[in-house]
Amino acid sequence: MLRQVRDRLRQIPFLHNSYMRVKRRLSTELLGMTTLTEQKYLNVYGQNSYKGLGEVVDLGCWLGSTTIPLTNGLLKNSAFANSGRKVHAYDLFEWFNWMETSVAGTGLYGKYREGDNFVDEFRRRIEPIADHVEVHAGDLKQIGWSGDEIEFLLVDAMKGWDLAASIVRDFYPSLIAGQSLVFHQDFAHHFTPWIHLIQWRLRHHFNHVEEVPNSQSVVFRCIKQIERSDIDLDWGFDLFDDDSVDAAFAYSMSLISNEKQPNIAAAKVMWYLHQDLKAKANTVFSELVTEGVPLDGEMRSIKEKLSSL
Repeated sequence: MLRQVRDRLRQIPFLHNSYMRVKRRLSTELLGMTTLTEQKYLNVYGQNSYKGLGEVVDLGCWLGSTTIPLTNGLLKNSAFANSGRKVHAYDLFEWFNWMETSVAGTGLYGKYREGDNFVDEFRRRIEPIADHVEVHAGDLKQIGWSGDEIEFLLVDAMKGWDLAASIVRDFYPSLIAGQSLVFHQDFAHHFTPWIHLIQWRLRHHFNHVEEVPNSQSVVFRCIKQIERSDIDLDWGFDLFDDDSVDAAFAYSMSLISNEKQPNIAAAKVMWYLHQDLKAKANTVFSELVTEGVPLDGEMRSIKEKLSSL
């Protein structure tokens, strides 16, 4: 998890509680903010689908619940196991108090204080596969990327516009057209609406591949090389007018199942709440309900938030 989400969550306590409620462990085998279906997907991808055409990058690995199953799967795949490649695992590795919810009932509860570095805990958890993981500890905006081609990019670090823009600029140009997958772990999470605007803006460069059930994860394939001219933009709220926002979320809603529809709709409302446009957020919420979006999942949480303003 990364520093920028901390300050925003503290400003909006409701978002902090909702974020943790949705992202906490759900009968998972590994400690982390992932679901069992996500862990299984990553393991199966590594074992059966990776071709050895590029690097594997995990942005936002936290305690390793993405890194471990992905690497274990890759080690059963000769295209990786015999290549000398490593999984590139990025995280700030700085502890924030809101993380306590996700480690309740474990030996990590109360172990760290705000601001502590926990990279040693990550290294301990990946010890059996440590020779196959390259740890990038720190702010990914400063660390960047080598420029080597990337075959699989797991993104769980787009927690704000600055991080999202950095990932797009530093990592997207290294995707291999026709081959690379981008695993967006927060695609169906209401807190990160900028993901939808980015993917819509770059929609001619990606095809929707599939979604991971019982999670917020959606997978895309890069189908067209991303050039610097495509992404050297002033990424932020001001880049998109209301018509673009409508088009972007309609595009996202067209891609995913009923399971994730309320969460995508809630993200549209959050687009305006992040900008403190409360009246517009209420209007958009009402329109979505009128259009038939059920008050399930994160739409219910957004309704509570709007009622408290």
